[in-house]
Amino acid sequence: MSFWHDVLLLNRVTRACVMLALVVLAAAGLRAAAGLPAFAIKSVVVLPQPGTSLDHVSAAPLARTVLPRLSGTLFTVDLSAARAAFESQPWVRTVSVRRAWPDRLLVTLEEHRALARWNDDAGNRFVSVLGEAFDAPGEADLGARLPLLLGPEGAAADMARRYTQVRERLALVGKEVRVLSLSARQAWSVRVADGLVLELGREQPGSSVLSRLDRFVANYAATVGALSARIEVVDLRYPNGFALRVPALRAAAQAESGAARGARPAAGPRQRAAASKPRRRE
Repeated sequence: MSFWHDVLLLNRVTRACVMLALVVLAAAGLRAAAGLPAFAIKSVVVLPQPGTSLDHVSAAPLARTVLPRLSGTLFTVDLSAARAAFESQPWVRTVSVRRAWPDRLLVTLEEHRALARWNDDAGNRFVSVLGEAFDAPGEADLGARLPLLLGPEGAAADMARRYTQVRERLALVGKEVRVLSLSARQAWSVRVADGLVLELGREQPGSSVLSRLDRFVANYAATVGALSARIEVVDLRYPNGFALRVPALRAAAQAESGAARGARPAAGPRQRAAASKPRRRE
């Protein structure tokens, strides 16, 4: 028996085609309904991530800024694009977005927590406590209160970690880190609040940067802390000690040297000639 003469089979095929047509029409109807103005997004609710607060982001202005950038209705809006729009705003670290009936988006966000300024004196770029660099223009007041990290781009995480280590050690001797620098040659230096500069140098086999800093802290009271004269620089790049640059002692030594030269008798022609002859460097 041919297909066209099998009534039972024809009925089954017909029912299947009708069901398929109904499904397609229903899907098209739902798609069309989802795009109706009645389902337009009318408000965005911005909340902090549980356990956190919004210290730099104002919820209402942020919602007003991002809402015009969202396209589609409650059902058709691209949530990934909405999340990216919020994450592009200053101070916003992570965002989750979900739909809320009948016409709202619920946005939960986490702010960056600034640890220090990052390669910027003005307070436009920061590094977070998680070691993430981010831009936040116009934060000069905050920047003035935070230390400055100066280093190669891409080194923010390493420098944030090292800053925390250095800060904890120097706090033991009452020193506050204001600038932590890492040169292109990977040499570390620190300037503290009273202007003292610590030259820490590079990591060396058997002599790490932190071990040299620990030695300075352990001997601070008997050396730097015992001097009343102002110290400009402490050079910690020695394997078994450190050197101090003291402007007052240097000035006194120069004055003493000048006085000694002035007290010498005038040199004769032969002596002047001998003194002017350059010496061979060993």
